[in-house]
Amino acid sequence: MINIYSPFEINKLRAGGKILADVVQKTLAKVSSGVTTLELDRFADQLITDAGAKPSFKMEPGYPFATCMCVNDMVVHGLPTDRALESGDILGLDCGVFYQGFHTDASWSIQVGGGQNDFLETGQKALTEAIKMCVPKNRIGHISHKIQEIVEDGGYSCVKQLVGHGVGRLLHEDPEIPCFLRGRVENTPEIKAGMILAIEVIYNQGKSPVVYANDDGWTIVTRDGLPSGLFEHTVAVTETGPEILTLALKPNS
Repeated sequence: MINIYSPFEINKLRAGGKILADVVQKTLAKVSSGVTTLELDRFADQLITDAGAKPSFKMEPGYPFATCMCVNDMVVHGLPTDRALESGDILGLDCGVFYQGFHTDASWSIQVGGGQNDFLETGQKALTEAIKMCVPKNRIGHISHKIQEIVEDGGYSCVKQLVGHGVGRLLHEDPEIPCFLRGRVENTPEIKAGMILAIEVIYNQGKSPVVYANDDGWTIVTRDGLPSGLFEHTVAVTETGPEILTLALKPNS
């Protein structure tokens, strides 16, 4: 079932999204060569707590961290560790906030040491253009097709085993929002005002297949060992178009 949220509920989600955007932006500002992802996770965790919110990810059964930290070939669900980051690494930070009864979810990828590259720029562009598709009477397939079009035009591949999703009372709700078009657009769910969508661009420099890295039950990596990227915003669909609830989230871009 796809939930439709009231203006009152969306206002609470808006407040949570503002907290989350601030957390991710401040955490990514701490990224540098020599810093560990575990240090970054603890910093983000403290920011969330100080804001009067809870880390959504810690509410997932068996997950002990406030964030997921994906380095280079890690695609999603990377566990924070004592591994020190190195200049040139690609770091994807994924974080969720639970505030006033509602979850928001956001991700951003950067290159350690600063700078941009075509791979990261392509992911940002795909997210920006996909969000423009979040208007009433469009369909989820319009979002998926736009992501796939931009990623593949850039010479990269969309991950097919992982998807974006609805978000709100639960961290993961219907509908699923793939990064590629499954079948025909008209056979995908209609977008309606009041939907809250976590739009995710999950893509790889190389081929699309991904696998579990080890027996931790969480970390997923690219099969070919090439880097992966992740960009995500929580978006409210309104009668006049999309509202990005994590709008402040533009670190190092």
